[in-house]
Parts: sequence; structure tokens; C-alpha cells
Amino acid sequence: MSSRNRAVVGLVAVAVAILAVVGVVVFSGGDATSAPGAVVAVQDDHLPVDPIETIPARLDLIADTGVTTTRVDLHWWSIAPSRPADPRDPSDPAYDWARADLIMLGLAERGITPIVSAYNTPAWASGGAVERGIVDNTLAPDPDDYGDFMAALATRYSGTMTSPGGDKLPEVRRFEIWNEPNLGGFLKPQVEDGVRVSLDNYAAMVKAAYDPIKQANPDAIVIAGVGGPRSSTTKTGTGAVEWVRGLAERNIPLDAYSQHVYPSAAPDVVTEVVPSWSSIGRFLTELDAFRPDLPLYITEAGYTTSPTTYRDTAVTEDEQADYLDQIFALPQLQTGRIKAVVWFNLQDNRDWPAGLLREDLSRKPSYERFLGAVEDQEGAGLTD
Repeated sequence: MSSRNRAVVGLVAVAVAILAVVGVVVFSGGDATSAPGAVVAVQDDHLPVDPIETIPARLDLIADTGVTTTRVDLHWWSIAPSRPADPRDPSDPAYDWARADLIMLGLAERGITPIVSAYNTPAWASGGAVERGIVDNTLAPDPDDYGDFMAALATRYSGTMTSPGGDKLPEVRRFEIWNEPNLGGFLKPQVEDGVRVSLDNYAAMVKAAYDPIKQANPDAIVIAGVGGPRSSTTKTGTGAVEWVRGLAERNIPLDAYSQHVYPSAAPDVVTEVVPSWSSIGRFLTELDAFRPDLPLYITEAGYTTSPTTYRDTAVTEDEQADYLDQIFALPQLQTGRIKAVVWFNLQDNRDWPAGLLREDLSRKPSYERFLGAVEDQEGAGLTD
């Protein structure tokens, strides 16, 4: 019996307990046993920051896992270091698409579908002010500036343009609006003069970007929310449930929602903490406030194997491997509503040692388990 089959058997009893807490897990029409499960994906956080000449080798590392889907961060700060004169035109000379083109062309050559997350405010889009966080500038951008950039990005990768070298650029259909905007490390301010302003700021960004993306490519899928893995609300961030509810109240336009899941508990431990693996049912109920059966992408997930500045909780490498098995065997992920689960990340770094590979690129036990999870899906990829 394979490790994944053992995980499935072991989770049968757990599933009963989970169902008692989170309710029915058939989140879309049809028989859950026949619905496609969440696509197994991975992200390499080296792509937006490493020297550009290393990108082909990084893409090979992704392809070596066999995945059909990856998440890619694109940093607005580096693509548009100065204000474009015609910001919706991707051919404006202020734009530098060299890195993004190389990534998108390379993924297309390898048959891998990207989910693109675009964030990191250029100073010119925040009135010249800069406040560094996890990225170069965490200050909320002017919503119209962000909408213009997303229009240029969606146009660039609409399948209608060519690179400076004459290569036809691929179509990209999935665009995430920012990264973890409910956390001050990626979007500030969260609170201003005692008032929580992050929800209004982010809602304005989504509303400014949605229609321009759709105009550039009517088949684009706009993914909003992109919630960081926070359960409580403080001055530095907004909890996942409050974030969902606040965005629903603000009636943001979206085609899908995304959430990051990094619980301290093992996947088979029943907990009411949101977000966690056992509270996915409750979270999906919250998403129904937008509309019933709104798709969910889990665009970051994993377990760190040593403590870091950002996370005290750590598991052993063997536990990480076991938990990976458990995640992809969860009954909650075997329906069509959860589209993908992106393991973050491919390789350890000092700030986030949740990789399948160690910093020296040697393989952790979780690497082989991940390959098994991908193989089990027999090349399944994202569909509409």
C-alpha cells in the first residue's frame, strides 16, 4: 500500500469528525466522488528576485516536480520603476517585461499553467512615499494606478502580443489581486487614526482592476481576497473571516477567492481556528456571501521545518512529509470547488523554511511525497 493510500485509510475516521465540525463537504453540484480534486501545485519564490539568468534553471526545478500549475509573483515595483505615460499600454517604454516574459514563455514551453500574483507598490504609485515591509513598498497604491497596471499585465499576456525577440507571448488567465493584503507586511496602512482602512483600500484596488483585466481578456479569471493565514484581527492585520466578510459587504467583483493556509495543527486535527484544514467547510460557507459555490484557490500552504522571524511553530522534516500526504488526501479537497492547493515553497529560505528542498537544493522527505501527490493526479490541470 502506498503512503498516500495509507493516508487515505487513516483519514476515514478523521473525516467523520471533521464533517461533524464543518458540515457537508460537497461544495459543488454532482457526486463528490466523481468531481475533480484540487490541483497539486507549487511556488518558487526565487523567480521574482533571483538574477534573471537563473530563471531557466529555476523553471526546470519546478518542472522536475511534474506539476501542471504554479503560482508566480510579479513585482509591480520592478516592472514599472517609473510612471508610464500610457499605463494601460504594455508597450510603453517605462515597462520592463524582460523577467516576466522569460518566466511566462518558459512555463508555456514546459506545459505549466501560472497563477499570477501582482503586488509591491512603485513609489510613484504611492505619492512618492515608501514604507518597506516584506516587500520594497507596502503602502497601498492609488487604485487607478493599480488598475492601469493590471490592464497592461493582462493585455501583455492575452495571447495577442509578441516579445521583443519575436516569440508569441502566452495567454495567462488567472490573476490574483495583490498578496496577503490583510497583513501589514504586504499592505499598509491596516489601521489609520483608529479606523481599519485596509478593507476599503483593498476593495478599491479590486474594483479598479477587475473591469480592465476583463477588457484585456474576457476569459481572464480574477482572483481576489488573497488572505494571509491570520485568524485574529489586530492593528497589524485582519483575521481571515473578518476579511472575507468585509470584502463581501463592500461588494467587490471577483471570479474566485484565494486564501493561504498555514495552521500549527496537523491536517487531521479538528480545530475551529480559521484558516485551518478542518475549518475549510466553514470558510466556504463564508464565501457564499459573495455567491453560492464561489471557487476557492488555496494559493499558499505548507509547514515550516524550523522557527523563523515570521513563525515560531515548526515541525520535523518527517512530520512535514506526513502532513503533506494528509493534506492532499483530505476529503474537503476532493470536490470541484477548491481549484488548487499551492505548496509554498519549492525551496527553503531563511525566512520561510517550508520548502520541499533545503537551501542547498537537497531533497527533504516531503519532496518524494509531493511527487507522489502530483503523480496520483495523472497530469490533471486547472479547468474553467
